Amino acid sequence: MFLFNTRRLRYALLLAVTLIATESVAQFSPKTLRVAVYNEAFGVPWGPITKLPIHPAVSLGTDFRVRSGKHWQKALGLDLYYYYQRSFEHTLMLDVAYRLGYRFNFGLQANFHTALGYKHAILAGKKYSLKDGEYQPTSHFGKAQANLKVGLGLEYPLSKRYSITADYKAMAVAPFGDRLLPFSANTFLGVGLNIHLKP
Repeated sequence: MFLFNTRRLRYALLLAVTLIATESVAQFSPKTLRVAVYNEAFGVPWGPITKLPIHPAVSLGTDFRVRSGKHWQKALGLDLYYYYQRSFEHTLMLDVAYRLGYRFNFGLQANFHTALGYKHAILAGKKYSLKDGEYQPTSHFGKAQANLKVGLGLEYPLSKRYSITADYKAMAVAPFGDRLLPFSANTFLGVGLNIHLKP
């Protein structure tokens, strides 16, 4: 009798864990697919909005949790970025992103963005290291950094499924240099397309 009850308890626990896991996966299934192109630049966010030359950046993201009311919307998701800073670095970033938006009656939505993530920077060009008093070619597998982004944006629906976006984001990255320059500041200005997936 004791073995029978233990076995039933195991099956009940297995069923409960399976149901909880299934519900968790359903809650965190992609709700929105986001694609955007940006111009990345070194600089403080209150400087000139557009900076030349163009340093191309692209991002691909998704929202896993979206909560919407009559006007307010909150979303939590992931973003993957790539940008190329000429003569400096290639960069991949993976961010956990949060968005708080307010939708006006005529459809336009103003968004506040924030994100925290991992940045992996690979130096562009040839790499050298000082060995025995001479610079010799070497390999560089990249530098791991943390990044924090904040920004503002606009989103306008083209249909129930598609909306266009325009965003301006500022990013702080650390560690960057030595004690005199512990972090760097970057900006991103771009446009994108949001695809709202079926629930």
